[in-house]
Amino acid sequence: MTVLVTGGTGFLGRRLVERLTADGHPLRLLVRPSSSRARFPDGVELVEGDVTHRASLERAATGCEAVVHAAALVKILAPAAEYERVNVAGLHHLLAAAAGGGVRRIVYVSSFIALGPTEAAPGGMLDEHAPAVERRFINDYERTKTRADASARRAIETGAPLAVVYPGILYGPGELTEGNLVVRHLLDLAHGRLPALLGRPERRWSYAHVDDVAAGVVAALDRFRPGARYVLGGDNVTLGDFYARVAEIAGIQVPAWRLPDPVARLLGAAMKAWARLAGGTPRLTPDLVEIYRHDWAYDSTTAMRELDYRPRGLAQGLAETVAWLRTRPEWPRR
Repeated sequence: MTVLVTGGTGFLGRRLVERLTADGHPLRLLVRPSSSRARFPDGVELVEGDVTHRASLERAATGCEAVVHAAALVKILAPAAEYERVNVAGLHHLLAAAAGGGVRRIVYVSSFIALGPTEAAPGGMLDEHAPAVERRFINDYERTKTRADASARRAIETGAPLAVVYPGILYGPGELTEGNLVVRHLLDLAHGRLPALLGRPERRWSYAHVDDVAAGVVAALDRFRPGARYVLGGDNVTLGDFYARVAEIAGIQVPAWRLPDPVARLLGAAMKAWARLAGGTPRLTPDLVEIYRHDWAYDSTTAMRELDYRPRGLAQGLAETVAWLRTRPEWPRR
């Protein structure tokens, strides 16, 4: 079936394109004017457009049987209105365009963060059945992804041919975008740019390898069930164990000191203010400090049962990622 992919130039998006192409699906990608058109498989059709412009989505969706909506704004610094335009309005435009074009399958790529932090959940984990609850949002990304998830749930209730997936904390080889946070963090550790760590060592996070998530998204499309929702997570590992594995696998010295939260917030605020004045991306913000104060642990049982989702363990995934990083110019040469 012909598949329209949004967000195909991103970290996860490029893996989705590779996987869908390998499975024989004719692909059409919605590509913004400023995005790179390089390094796509032969035969992929590129259509210029933007998820914030409904007319371009309507043109792109014409003749497609299915859509994978992976476009999202994942930035350290961006105006709140831009998060709304891309993450919330973009989904609304996509659903309208797909309905008008007769699309029969839509897989929307949400995020673990839309389900919320998990330290207060029974057993310390949540899955795709987590109820929507009122909470104080950490940043505009969490707020808009949660709002978009609520819109997706309402669309399902009204009969939209929609399934939703919630990837865990993505990592692995690929584009060094701002969404590839774990790999960027590994590079900072390898270069000795971090004098101290954030977060208590007992905090648990769900690490999901990008290739496993791509396989899960494609399985959700191939085994499509309207209204289905799936967590695509991985190992739920404490921060203490994560850094121990990084030190062992990468052979780098991980800081032993933890930056106290009040100090980290002040430092993050200063870095964020400077980045706004001078340009660039801050390595620390008050939002990031708050992220590290929570558990983000999730249960992928439904995806494992219905999609045959089989995420690799973190030790294997980190070893593969570090081996790839050692071939990259960004890795330190000693």
